[in-house]
Amino acid sequence: MAGLSHYQNSLSSINRFEPVYLNQFEVTIIPPAAVAGGPILLQHVTKLSGLALDKVAGPVTQKYKFAKRNYAGAKPENTYMDVSISFNVNLNDDNSMYVFKTLRQWSDLIYNPLTGAMGLKNDYVGTIVINIFNKAGDVYRRITCRDTFLTKPISPMNLNYTSTDIYKIDDLVWAVDYWEDLFL
Repeated sequence: MAGLSHYQNSLSSINRFEPVYLNQFEVTIIPPAAVAGGPILLQHVTKLSGLALDKVAGPVTQKYKFAKRNYAGAKPENTYMDVSISFNVNLNDDNSMYVFKTLRQWSDLIYNPLTGAMGLKNDYVGTIVINIFNKAGDVYRRITCRDTFLTKPISPMNLNYTSTDIYKIDDLVWAVDYWEDLFL
């Protein structure tokens, strides 16, 4: 009796290869040294997007009579990426919104709206490390984003007496100038 061709003709099936799950990751955010909160660990991150790590030079077209010729362009569209991260916000035993407080201290290093002070890049950049792993916890990819800084304000608190919503920081954006992408 012949086996099932949809199974036997699939390397993933016969070798029992696992799919890549998009919810198997952890993020460690290391703010600048001047920020008192230290690393913001994975338990507060709910979502991460914008990992546009792969860059190509866009196409360029030449035309001769009725024919077109395509070539790879001479430069990529950009050499940076904007990473967006969302967070849960909780109060600790000291009644502090510690995630918000850490992010606010970081943001104030760039521009402090209360004093008007503006910082230098050397003082306001940090690091974001993303580990992507399988269901057994084995890391197969590590993305380290260096020289990162906030480019979007922290989500405002929209207070409402009739709401049961909780406060979250949604889609906080970091500019990333340089990254390392390791497949382990």
